[in-house]
Parts: sequence; structure tokens; C-alpha cells
Amino acid sequence: MRQPISDGTPKHPLTGTGTLILLALRRDRLRICMWVGWLTLLMTYTPLAFASMYPTSADRMARVTMMKTPAGIIMGGPNFGINETDIGVMVANELMTVMIAAAAIMSILTVIRHTRAEEESGGAELVMSAVIGHQARTYAALIVVGLMNAVLALAMTIALSAAGFDVADSLGISLGITGASMVFAGIAAVTSQLWRTSRAATGVAMASLAAAVVIRGLGDIIDNRGSRLSWFSPLAWAQQMRPFVDLRWWPLLLLVGTTVALMLAAHALEGHRQYDAGVLPSRGEDANAPEIRSVFGLNLQLQRGLLTGWGVGIFLSGMAFGSMAKSLRDSIDTNPLLTRAFQAHGLDSIFATFNQVLAIAVTAYVVSAIMRLAKDEQSGIAEAVLARAVSRWNWLLSAVAVTLVGSAILMLIAGLGSGLGAASTLHNPDLVWRLTLAALAQIPALLVIAGIAALSVALRHSWIGWLVVAFSVGMLYVGILQLPSWIVKFSPVMRVSAPVEYPWLTMFVLIVIGTGLIAAAGEIYRRRDAL
Repeated sequence: MRQPISDGTPKHPLTGTGTLILLALRRDRLRICMWVGWLTLLMTYTPLAFASMYPTSADRMARVTMMKTPAGIIMGGPNFGINETDIGVMVANELMTVMIAAAAIMSILTVIRHTRAEEESGGAELVMSAVIGHQARTYAALIVVGLMNAVLALAMTIALSAAGFDVADSLGISLGITGASMVFAGIAAVTSQLWRTSRAATGVAMASLAAAVVIRGLGDIIDNRGSRLSWFSPLAWAQQMRPFVDLRWWPLLLLVGTTVALMLAAHALEGHRQYDAGVLPSRGEDANAPEIRSVFGLNLQLQRGLLTGWGVGIFLSGMAFGSMAKSLRDSIDTNPLLTRAFQAHGLDSIFATFNQVLAIAVTAYVVSAIMRLAKDEQSGIAEAVLARAVSRWNWLLSAVAVTLVGSAILMLIAGLGSGLGAASTLHNPDLVWRLTLAALAQIPALLVIAGIAALSVALRHSWIGWLVVAFSVGMLYVGILQLPSWIVKFSPVMRVSAPVEYPWLTMFVLIVIGTGLIAAAGEIYRRRDAL
């Protein structure tokens, strides 16, 4: 008896999930190795650096005292008051927030890349033409992220155990970090169903991460062992496992349960939407919208949402940093570590550090904004623009110009927020204009970052731009990681130490270098083939 010919329609919504997992692992093998490798290296090296930098209990206690300030609590974590000078306790307190944030970014970007971004670029349409279930892509992305986090947890556990730390505590801190990371993978899976564009989905997921960091920080400032407010953040759940202090496993159940709930929510949402559409309806075209008359205006329109989100976040960050100035000033006289760090220039040294941290955050905006040119090539936006009387040179330089204007606005907002926060706590109105001016001094450094990002787009190697961001962030941990001091000189942002001093010659050189990089990027972009 002849069998009926199959019409190629998958019989199950998860058909082909295994094939998509293998495809994603093959495509992302380099990314996976880089993410897992550098996070494991950071977790391995930090305890060794702590032991070398703070050899005595008194040295470590000075460090612990500094981390009990509001600034230290926000950057680090809760202090449970048990065996505080133990290296393991210090690692858990100071490193978990950074590690969770980094792992969460890894998870968010990976999930969005294999779900909403694929629909937006048209790659998912090609995949769906095969015998693939309509929900297989989302599950494949989540499984891939789960495998990445599992490998990361295993690698960190082995590294810490090999360094002499307790195996159970090593496993606890590793599972706490990766468990929180998986929560944000679930959030990314939900946002990829709700919003039609990968930009919106990524932005909302990243905003949720930022909100979680802020809530955890404010909650721990209220009570440095963790207040009720802290428990509204997944980061607090991981930290409340208390590795190396008083290990307990039940907070891990909160992370697992929330992750499963978010995955089920993503499953339900995907079942109620059409392909290449979001559950939340897009606004569509506005017939009354003003006409976009220039390439600069188009790029400004494309970056408007990104700039708005960054503006809110950077202003609040500046306010938070500025408001910490009084508590840090009060700690200088009683904490030998702070005294040594800030004895030369006092509060200006603190403000210069805050300024550099905010500028490093803005480097991520600069790179992400310019990297959108590569996505615009893939999505067809660039093709539609370049089909008109627009040169590639104009298209690239307009995007860079808009990004530079945006970065200047962000630094203005950051300085204003920092100045208002510091002025309100120190009762010194002059700090508003001083810190605003100091923040604007970082614009030449951001020009260099923009040039490198543009060059990476022109060369089709986007990893170069993100490597610069990672390097800039790493410069904040030169002391902890015991890296040679000369390496800081390679960071444009760390070259500018306003308001301690305004290195006008250095700033001029940065402008020349940045301009040269942008010009080189424009020439390469003009000559190369389009995608």
C-alpha cells in the first residue's frame, strides 16, 4: 500500500530543535569560547590577585571596610559579617555582581541573536522553509545558552577548587552566577516575542538587567546584609546563597523556578503571534511624521530610541555616583586604603574615577550604535539608502557623526547627574558645572573609540569594537588583577583624568588619532563590496 506523500509540515512545534542546536553551536563556537574563557579566567585570577595584593589580615580588613561604603556595596555586594577577610568571602562579595552582569549580557545577546534577530534579518525564513517546528528556534536558543552557562559553571568550579577553595562553595558561587544568567536568558526569550525588532527586545532585556543591578544595590545599602528590596532582584538571590560564608542552596530554587516560568511564558507568547511580528503591535507608519531629508536625519531617527534609553540610565548612574562622594570623603580619614588612594587630590580623585567609569559605560553605547551599520547592511536598510544618491562614505560618516553627538550628550547628562548628586550631598553648587565640564573632557577619548568601531565595521570584524569595550572595562580592575600600570595608557578613557587635570596635549592627540581612524574607516568602507 502506498504511503501518502508528506507535505513537509512538521508534526510537532519542536521538530528540528536538535539540528538548530548543532547549527547554533557551529556558528557561535568562537563567541562561546571567548565568553566562557575570559569569564573563567577572571574568576580564576581574582583570588590569586587578592592574596597577593592584601597579604595580611589588616590589609584585607581595610579593603573590606572600603567595600562597606555605599559605592562599594553597589559595585560589590552584601556583607554578611562572617569571616570577612577570608579570600573566598572577598571574592564572593566583590566579584559576583560583575560576573552575573557579564554572564547575563552573554545570555541576552545569544538568545536575541538566534531568535528575533534571525527573523528581522530573514535568516529564520530560510530555516523555517525546512521541516522545522515553529517554536524550535526559541528552544534551541535557550538550550544553547543553557549549555554555555553549564560549561561556564563547570569551568569556574574546577578552577576555584584547583586553587584550594572548598568544592561545595565553589560550586555554589558558580551556580549562583550562571543561575542568575539563565533568568535573563528567559527574560530575553520573552522580550523577543513581545517586540518586533531585535533592538527593542535587546534594549528591554538590558534595561531589566540594569534595573536588577540598581535594585540590588539600593537594597543592600539599606541593609548591607540584604534588605527586603534586595529580594526583588535575581542578583540578590544568587548572592544570598552566601558562598564561602554560610552556603545555602534554597535561593537557587528561586533562580531555577523563575527561569522555567519565563521559558513557559515565552512558549505561550510565541504560540500566539505570527512570524516576523511581535505580540505587542508596532506603531507602523505615521502619515503625519516629518519627512527625513538627510542621511544624518535618518541615522538620528534610527538611534533615537537607543540614545533615550542610555540617557536615562547614564543620568541615574551619574546621580548615584555623585551622591556617594560624601560617604567616601568621610571614609578617607578612617580607611588607610582610601587615604593612600586619594591623598594627592582628595575628592577630585574620586570624581575623576567616577568620570572614567561613566565614560567607559558610554563606550558601549558608541560601539553598539556604530555596529548597527553592519546590521543595517544585513537587514536591507543600507541597501535601500545606498540605492539613492548617497555615497557609502556619507552613510558611514553620518552614522559616526550622530554617534559622536549622542556620546557628547550622554557625557553632558552624566556630568550633570554626577554634579547634582555631589552638590546635593556636599552642599557645594559649584560641583555641578565642574563635574559637567570634566565629563565633557572625555569626548576626545570617545572619538578614538568611535574610530575603532567604524574601522571594525569597514573591515567586517565587529569583534574588534567589542574587544575595545571589554579592554576598557578591564582597566577598572587593573589593581585587583595586578596588571602592569603601563597597560592603562592604552585606554583612551583612562588617559583623561579630569577634574584632577585637563591634559590638553593628550586630548588633542586623541582627536587627531580618532579623526584619522574614522577617515581610514570611511575609505575602506567606500572601497569594499557591500554584503
